[in-house]
Amino acid sequence: MPGTTADGRGAPAGDGAPPPRWSVTLRPLGYLVVGVVWTTIWLIAVLLLVGSVPYLAFVDSASLVAGVEDRLSDPLGALGLLVVALPVLALAVGAGGWHVLTASWPLAVLSFVYVGRGLDRRYRGEKLSYTTHGAWGSTFGPPTLTGVALSLQPVRPSPFTDRVMRYYAAGWTVDGRTVLAMLPAGLAWPFAVAALVPGVSGTVHLVAAVVAVGLLLTSFVLGVRAFRRRFSGAADAAPDDRPLTALTPDERRARLAHLERQRRARLARGGPGDA
Repeated sequence: MPGTTADGRGAPAGDGAPPPRWSVTLRPLGYLVVGVVWTTIWLIAVLLLVGSVPYLAFVDSASLVAGVEDRLSDPLGALGLLVVALPVLALAVGAGGWHVLTASWPLAVLSFVYVGRGLDRRYRGEKLSYTTHGAWGSTFGPPTLTGVALSLQPVRPSPFTDRVMRYYAAGWTVDGRTVLAMLPAGLAWPFAVAALVPGVSGTVHLVAAVVAVGLLLTSFVLGVRAFRRRFSGAADAAPDDRPLTALTPDERRARLAHLERQRRARLARGGPGDA
């Protein structure tokens, strides 16, 4: 399990092979470019999720209101809106939007951390990051034959990178409780549009705004609970049969700590164990 060296840095978690000299020279620029790319992805996601609300409310409000009215005037259309459109919207905007945001900003932060480390002479003789592959179907992202590549994981962890890696894991690995927690936020999106769209009564604006805020707060509370439960160690009690290569560094340390607690418990009971 990674520890701490005499200079205060975390013990390396990679294979320990020194990087080529050309890589040491170019990698600060490379990590800077990667960080800018992931920051741009995050900003685009924010603009799409947040900016689409005033755009639909003010720029394309006429066609939006007419389309909703047409669907609500038809019983089958209203049923389809309630049974199909809203759940899909909740999943895409709520859970999907949260995953895109949470999967992107940790990678940007880690990239900028490696820019600093790449300029630090203490790290010149070692790699800065490594990549593992998540088990098929266990990670967020497009389906692949070999599993999604989980890159930019720190070779030498620190308390700061450990905290960032928790959000990294939360954004890239699928968790049912988190998905359910984000569904109300997805439903808040159409209500936020309704709260701003012109041409409706003030009562509709007020009710829609109250519902939107309530749904967002619900997702926030449920999301915090799901996140804390996921990384508080409570999930350690359940067996995890994924291979070590499919785990994040945070999950690997949690598994090793869990196994160590089990070993100590067996020794305390006088059972067999490693010396």
